[in-house]
Amino acid sequence: MSLAKVTFVGHVSKDINRTQTELLVVPGGGVFYGSITARKLAVECVVVTKLADRDVELFKPMREAGVEMLTLPSRETTTIENVYPSSNPDERKSRILYRAEPFVDEELSYVKTNVTVVSALWHGEFPERLLERLRSKVELLVVDAQGFLRNVLEDGSMKYADWHDKEKYLPMIDIFKVDNNEAYVMTHERRLERACVELSKFGAKLILATHKEGVVAYDGRNFYEGKFSDYKLLGRTGRGDTCLAAFLAGLMNGKSLEESVELAARVTSAKMQYAGPYRGGEVV
Repeated sequence: MSLAKVTFVGHVSKDINRTQTELLVVPGGGVFYGSITARKLAVECVVVTKLADRDVELFKPMREAGVEMLTLPSRETTTIENVYPSSNPDERKSRILYRAEPFVDEELSYVKTNVTVVSALWHGEFPERLLERLRSKVELLVVDAQGFLRNVLEDGSMKYADWHDKEKYLPMIDIFKVDNNEAYVMTHERRLERACVELSKFGAKLILATHKEGVVAYDGRNFYEGKFSDYKLLGRTGRGDTCLAAFLAGLMNGKSLEESVELAARVTSAKMQYAGPYRGGEVV
């Protein structure tokens, strides 16, 4: 198994992003934004994803960035419409139009690195039982809360609900990524730092939390914080995925927690100047 690579597991997404003034249809999903960011920061990446054959070409920016892609077949590609009704980037309404098939146990055989990020888009995409199996395969398990809180309703709208099995699964997780809304859903704490403390009590070793002004990491003892610079609303999609990947890349490149949080804030700020994934630059 490789210590130098990271595997991102999750669906890619065809994203339809609407703001008050613009509409874009773009490739997306946590594994898309995250793997490209990590690769731009000198980390070798593998993506294990599921999508329809007809949509493979849409996600060629990952291959062009040097990401190794393992595309598992699915009748549909997950397709999500994101609507931003105001200038607040945390105020987002999402609707899922199509879903690729969930991951199954035997597909974990494609994970061959000791660092793995589970970046699912909706609850059920990566069944919880697979976390236990994955924990036994890897040394560093990173999980984005979104894939376990965002539930798809009959009309395609998505509603956030607490992760009822968090007491069982959070102790298996080394880095748990949330945004301020997800942290509130799981803890009912409005203050983000208090929410991070509560989440830490469930057993995750490190909490990484984003909000509209920046990013906070909490390791159970200390807080580390980085501020975002001014950004454009259209660059909001992929914020958390970029931030998590940049933070992880910092750690894998030997940076301290403090340095990794600062790197994550700089990279995310740069990415949010434009739609699409992080393009690289002089922020490191």
